[in-house]
Amino acid sequence: MPSQYQPHQRFTEADRDKIAGRLRDAFADGRLDQPEFSSRLDQLYSVQTYGELEPLVRDLPPVRTYQTPAIVQNTKPTPAPGEFPERQKNKQAEQHGLRNLGGGFTGVVLINVVIWFVIGLGNGGHWPHFWPVWLLIPWAIIVMGQLGKRR
Repeated sequence: MPSQYQPHQRFTEADRDKIAGRLRDAFADGRLDQPEFSSRLDQLYSVQTYGELEPLVRDLPPVRTYQTPAIVQNTKPTPAPGEFPERQKNKQAEQHGLRNLGGGFTGVVLINVVIWFVIGLGNGGHWPHFWPVWLLIPWAIIVMGQLGKRR
């Protein structure tokens, strides 16, 4: 019970609702069984002062208050106006730079080269015209354009 109130003072309906909520929480947590919960709830609606109210919740844990989630506690505060946070570099992009140069188009070119190779094997070593070159030309342009970009 709040310490600023005297045992002989009457409490408000809001206080009664808070205590009813504590009793419901204790019942939901298994701290009170059904008969004891009903008994305390009946007493709650018959008492009028803080002194009569305190024994109803004396053996229950204190009210749970809001706790800041751990993910929020560990974050850095926002920078002051005019300051810019340092951008973190993507280490994975640096490690796989050559593989990522052509983007998803690299896979398309490789699939077409493999198809061309399988067709050549299927023809008994008579390789057809190297038609994947028409895909390699735009791929080479894309790769050349990305090599010049600063990251």
